[in-house]
Amino acid sequence: MYSIMITLHLLGVVVWVGGMFFAHMALRPAAVEVLEPPQRLPLMKRTLDRFFPWVWLAIVLILGSGYAIQFGILGAGAGLHVHIMQGIGLAMVALFCYIYFLPYRQMGRALQAGELSQAGARLAVMRRIIGINLVLGLVTIVIGAAKPF
Repeated sequence: MYSIMITLHLLGVVVWVGGMFFAHMALRPAAVEVLEPPQRLPLMKRTLDRFFPWVWLAIVLILGSGYAIQFGILGAGAGLHVHIMQGIGLAMVALFCYIYFLPYRQMGRALQAGELSQAGARLAVMRRIIGINLVLGLVTIVIGAAKPF
């Protein structure tokens, strides 16, 4: 059972953190170099339209498997690193929910209305928060792998 839960947990982490890394470090910088805002903003919106359902699935996998491991397998034996990962993970979920329900939706409405500057401003907000979430995700991976606490 532990092997299945760890596998589901890691798959969720790979999808979410790996997707953020790709979007933040590769896709967006390349799009800025090649495309003007009228083309770049719809590309980023469509990319997020496809990525965010995967993030929701990843969140379900990460939280579901994480709690199954913590309470069903480790119980009182969960180390401090598990609790720290849980706290960081919940902060990441909260940041994602903020992105999804506010700037992401505002960006979509601004694009539909042809307000490129507003759409760009919303994307900039999302980029900063995704950068924070990316760092949190990478730190959490290190904590999970190194178990320093």
